[in-house]
Amino acid sequence: MPFPKLGQAIVAGAVVLALLGSQSHAGSVTGTATYRERIALPPDATLYVELQDISRADAAAVTLAAQRYALGGVPSEFELSFDDALIREGMTYTVQGSIYRGDELLFTTDTIHPVLTNGEGNSADLVLVQARSQSAEALDGTEWTAIGIDGEVLDTKRPPQLSFAQGGAFGGTGGCNRFSGQVDINGNSLQFPDNMAATLMACPPELEEVEDRFLAALQSVTTYAIAGDSMVLLDAAGEPVLKFVRTQ
Repeated sequence: MPFPKLGQAIVAGAVVLALLGSQSHAGSVTGTATYRERIALPPDATLYVELQDISRADAAAVTLAAQRYALGGVPSEFELSFDDALIREGMTYTVQGSIYRGDELLFTTDTIHPVLTNGEGNSADLVLVQARSQSAEALDGTEWTAIGIDGEVLDTKRPPQLSFAQGGAFGGTGGCNRFSGQVDINGNSLQFPDNMAATLMACPPELEEVEDRFLAALQSVTTYAIAGDSMVLLDAAGEPVLKFVRTQ
């Protein structure tokens, strides 16, 4: 009789439709990347662009999509495809960009470019800042105030501060406790010690949370870049983990 086969065909078709219906759809973020300096790019320069989830204040940014492009000049267009099932309304997403020559960081974003949620669109025009080759003396006598941690804008009445003296001596405050130590500087490389001298005052919970995140981020720093009155500290992957503005 044909009925069992027909029933099987109907069930099989329903399964296929269910599978098709459960497949996610691809979204995309488009934009351009450029920089203001009148500097020609080397022929082997590449643009690296990431779509990141920076919603969690207690965790590092999560990369949802990334793409590397060969660069012949700027502005350069980019497109990032992502699984839109990963996007949740009310969360915060941003696009970050960097230009490299091999492993050498040439330019990087130093501001947050939000997309997709909270009234933002699906495009971003990135203006990167130059990551200048620095010497140890470039940090001598400078003071900085933190404005961002792990891609998130810092919103606190007592932001962390960091200052450098001669010979790699540094000090500062996490917003509550003070700390000091000796940093290892070699060109653009920067490494903070595991154990720093620090006060042990009791802090209000909101200040303690920011301080813990700030000190944890310092431990992941491997390089730095200064552009005018802005400084970015980056991790081994070239990701900005701390952003500062100059106070002196």
